[in-house]
Amino acid sequence: RRVARGRCAVRALLLVAGALFGFLLSRARVTDYDTMLRFFWLEDFHILGVMGAAIAVAAIGLALLRRVASRALLGCPIELATKPMKPAVWLAGPLFGIGWGLTGT
Repeated sequence: RRVARGRCAVRALLLVAGALFGFLLSRARVTDYDTMLRFFWLEDFHILGVMGAAIAVAAIGLALLRRVASRALLGCPIELATKPMKPAVWLAGPLFGIGWGLTGT
């Protein structure tokens, strides 16, 4: 029963974190069609700044997690193993970007 309560608490925390993340994306205008279209037309580089900030925060967070050897909310250790680059990523990434650029959303 104790584990079930812990999982419910973690799910509630993740729900709040996801809602906050979505709210911040909307406040940064990342969800706005016109903003995305101006980004793809190379008229507005605001989205590039948002992406750059996200990458920087993630890199700092991962570096701190590796140094501190943290534990997850349920107490198990966090393992950050590096994964080898798969050749399919070199095709899938540009294909995703082209599709994103063509649709503008």
